[in-house]
Amino acid sequence: MINNLSIKKKLLIYSFLIQVIILVIFSFSIYKALEISTLDKFQATLKVILLDIVDDLKEKEKITDNVLNEAKEYNFKPLYIRILDNNTHLKILQTSNFPSNFPNDNEYLNSLKDEIITFQKEDNYLISRIKMNSNNKEKIIVEIATTKDMLWKTLENLLYILCFLVPIVLIFAVIGGKFLIYKSFSPIEKILEELKNITAIDLTARLKTSNNQDEINQLINEINNLLGRLESSFERISQFSSDASHELKTPLTIIRGEIEVTLRKERTIDEYKTALNNSLNELTFIEQTINDLLFLAKNEKDLIVDNQEIFYFDELIDESINEIKSFAKLHEIEISFILEDSIEFKGFPNLLKIALKNVLKNAIQFSHKNSKIIIKSYKKNESLNISIQDFGIGIPKNEQEKIFEKFYRTDKSRNKNSGGTGLGMSIVKKIIDIHKGSIQIKTKENIGTTIILSFH
Repeated sequence: MINNLSIKKKLLIYSFLIQVIILVIFSFSIYKALEISTLDKFQATLKVILLDIVDDLKEKEKITDNVLNEAKEYNFKPLYIRILDNNTHLKILQTSNFPSNFPNDNEYLNSLKDEIITFQKEDNYLISRIKMNSNNKEKIIVEIATTKDMLWKTLENLLYILCFLVPIVLIFAVIGGKFLIYKSFSPIEKILEELKNITAIDLTARLKTSNNQDEINQLINEINNLLGRLESSFERISQFSSDASHELKTPLTIIRGEIEVTLRKERTIDEYKTALNNSLNELTFIEQTINDLLFLAKNEKDLIVDNQEIFYFDELIDESINEIKSFAKLHEIEISFILEDSIEFKGFPNLLKIALKNVLKNAIQFSHKNSKIIIKSYKKNESLNISIQDFGIGIPKNEQEKIFEKFYRTDKSRNKNSGGTGLGMSIVKKIIDIHKGSIQIKTKENIGTTIILSFH
């Protein structure tokens, strides 16, 4: 049943139970401490009275000359005094109020040692004894006793006090505990109310933070960070959907139109081949667009599937050139690699190869036929650089910053013959950002463009 309660109520119940246990232990400790201290006090008083009686006996020639009025002298009641013969254990002298049912333990009396005071709890009595020599050289036992009534009365009074105080303490403890618990949970309830207003439709809202450095504020900061990551993920998903629907609509319309036109009447085999070839080109474009969009939609953590490796730029460049050589040959472009410095670098070679191939592909697409592309690997100051220089159409100055935007194509290349999706440079920038690098563009229209990838 307790599992169905709120955390506040659970804490209140647990707090109450713990306080009950603590108060019970505390009350029992006080009770025992008072019992022990009261017994010690009684024993000390009995010892003083017993020593006073011993002094009186030593002053009198006869034992029977003693009055035994210590009860009045010390104002200690009830007090019972008795003097016994050591051998017979018969009384020699006793107070008039000495109880007739007083216990006699002959074995204990025989075990007494000379001049040593002993204490004994017997039935309802506290007894103190001493064995000594009287003036006439006879051994006697002096015995004084009191009842435990005073002890029980004192402890009973304590019990009444505890029975009165403990419930009051518990009531105040529960009220105080409830106040503290509900006060402590107040910020969390506010957080819950604010979270209810945050939906997938609008993830821009954030929880209000304070200047406190407590755990609640740390929780709020972590929730805000989580909301930030969720917002970023939702934006990527939304952007992916928007980009995909925008870019895929045209090629799908072309494919549909191509098929509808072809099916209107009987066609020759060559016409069917042309229609299928056009559709295949559009499907290839769609596939490339989807792959690029999926790459851009991924988080940095999703892209980094391998650990960083130490590799050389010249090896990476050689592999990239070999993989794109056929594409360059198709466009009648020659690729030349100039190794100025052998550079060792720690990073993600698979990602950097994707970036380098995208830059090379752009350079090939926008170069004039029978021209050259020059790649260099070199060090400059503290930077490690890869430059890709083409001799093509160049990029207008007002469009240089836009080339990193998704689906952006320069006016001169806005045609499907280039085979580009407009996502290549966005992918390059994302990869370079992962490596904490930078991209520099040097270009002149109709002369060429140089892209410099710099790392530190």
